[in-house]
Amino acid sequence: MVKKKQKALKKKAFQKKALKITGMVLFVLFVTAALVVNVVLLKKVSGLKQELEQAREAQAVLQSQISELSETSAEPDRKPETEKTETTGKEPAGEETTGEETAGETESKVPWKIDTAKAGSLVSKMQLANVKTADCFKSYAIKGEVLKRINGKSYVENPDISLSQLRYLKVLHYNFSHKVQVGELIVNAELAEDYLEIFEELYENEYEIQSMYLIDDFWTGEGQSSDHDSMQANNTSAFCYRTITGGGSLSNHALGRAIDINPQQNPYVTYANGTPTWYNDNADDYIDRNKKQDHMISHEDICYQIFTAHGFTWGGDWDDPKDYQHFEK
Repeated sequence: MVKKKQKALKKKAFQKKALKITGMVLFVLFVTAALVVNVVLLKKVSGLKQELEQAREAQAVLQSQISELSETSAEPDRKPETEKTETTGKEPAGEETTGEETAGETESKVPWKIDTAKAGSLVSKMQLANVKTADCFKSYAIKGEVLKRINGKSYVENPDISLSQLRYLKVLHYNFSHKVQVGELIVNAELAEDYLEIFEELYENEYEIQSMYLIDDFWTGEGQSSDHDSMQANNTSAFCYRTITGGGSLSNHALGRAIDINPQQNPYVTYANGTPTWYNDNADDYIDRNKKQDHMISHEDICYQIFTAHGFTWGGDWDDPKDYQHFEK
């Protein structure tokens, strides 16, 4: 009997020991499994971190590319140089330099955008078929290539107007051959919307403007003679940091608040004892305003009516001089 009890006690002790060992083994297995899982998770987390870092780098590259693309579209390339010769009022400067009209008709699948179109380039009806008219009249901050074109020329550091107070505009207009052409202007930022609305209205009325390039494309070294060369090319322009014609006080062109439209047909004229004097010799046939020739601005002209409806005044209403090309606000 005693032996049986001893045997039972030994068995019980063995079972306890076995259970204890089993528990320890299970604990070790559990800890090992936990460590393995932890290592796996750490590897996954590390991999996710690497993927996240790669994604961030890719995003940074993409943002950089988008930024570069945006800057390129807002600052189109400079137009080809135009000849600075006397014009007849029949052919727009820069018209023959493009070839975009033909390209547009053969590559109609490529969407046309004014952002990248060069000033002076022609635009075909096919290119404009799926483009909203409002998207062809845009305003941009001045930087990049546009800033390079004007810095030290029409724009210099000054106490009167800063770059942030100016805007670069791209618009459509009909030229003297009645073809649609891209134009460019720099104006005061406060008037940018006025100008865009005015030129959209002129475009919708198919009003003809020979050319619209920045005055910097006719730069001679200073504002007055550059303005003369621009007028000789019958070029429509707005901003140029300079004094008024004849010198003296600052011109409204210097503040981007004035524009000259078709200066050959609408010259700047002074009078001495009733005798007229004008400064661009291509305007000889347009001094007598009673002739009512094409592109001459008068009170009946749609250009006069649209500009004045937007609050601009016309130089043709001045007593002396008469500046028939000039609108300001």
